[in-house]
Amino acid sequence: VTNEKINEIKTNLNPLIIALDVSKSMKAIDLYPNRLELAKQKLLNILESSKTEAIGVILFAKSSFLLSPITEDFNSLKILINSLDTGMNFDNGTNIFSTLETAKKLLKDYSNKNLLILSDGGDKENFEKEINFAKENNIKVYVLALATQKGSAIKEENGNFLTDKNGDIVNVKLNE
Repeated sequence: VTNEKINEIKTNLNPLIIALDVSKSMKAIDLYPNRLELAKQKLLNILESSKTEAIGVILFAKSSFLLSPITEDFNSLKILINSLDTGMNFDNGTNIFSTLETAKKLLKDYSNKNLLILSDGGDKENFEKEINFAKENNIKVYVLALATQKGSAIKEENGNFLTDKNGDIVNVKLNE
């Protein structure tokens, strides 16, 4: 028999959603060893240095996928990130709006809403719709751009480089 006692501990946590771009362009090799692996390392560094955050992780390309809801269990989160198979074929494209919608759902119970996007940029030039959505929902958006202006080819799993319909090697650059 045990006597159960409930202790309420009030902590001042800042929820943070980290959105990791897993589109094909993140396999470009202009950053070592490639954009996606560097993004994973940055995410692990954030977890290592985090003190007052509860963190959730979204993977996104053309659609968004929940890797982890908001949690303080960073050890489990590190295991999930380390075991993330970067060879998986996610749909092509980068949909920032889908990421914002998923972040809104995850942050609905919080007054302080933060989203960090680790990406080489979206597929379009104008992000007015996304900016307005973030403002309307009080989501503070931070972006860590992971690409270079010069760009790079995308190395596929078989060692070949991704080519377009004309057979030319595709070069993907940072889309600020």
